[in-house]
Amino acid sequence: MDALGITWPLLISQLFNFLLLIVILRAVLYEPVLKMLNQRKERIAEGMREAESVAAAAQQAEADKAKVLDAARREAGEIRSQAARDAEKIAQEIRSRAEQEATDIRMKAQEDAQKQVAVAMSDANKQIADLAILATEQLLGRELAKKDEQARFVTEFLARQNGSAA
Repeated sequence: MDALGITWPLLISQLFNFLLLIVILRAVLYEPVLKMLNQRKERIAEGMREAESVAAAAQQAEADKAKVLDAARREAGEIRSQAARDAEKIAQEIRSRAEQEATDIRMKAQEDAQKQVAVAMSDANKQIADLAILATEQLLGRELAKKDEQARFVTEFLARQNGSAA
């Protein structure tokens, strides 16, 4: 090997240096790089798991939102229909009350009209009685002595006439 320019002590020292360099590089560079790559791989895997978890949570949230919206729509529909029923009920009560008030007003108006007719008839009968007595006095040419009794007779007569006309 001398012919090739290789000497044993130099070859051994270079071989030793090469092995020492491999051990040092492995300890200083290779293992930390592998460790760093493994940690990065684990972080990426964790990130993927979290992303999947977040996606599943988002889907669940979307489903929950849809359920809540459906429930809110149903409740709003029920509230609308209840409000319509209540409004119809109130309108019916108002119509009923208005009809009752109108009937009461008509009845009172009829009673008032009957009272006015009775008062008018009473006044008319009194005037007729007074006129009948006055006409009798003028026919007889003298004043009657018992005007009150005559007025009562005329009033009774008119009352019988009104009673038979009705």
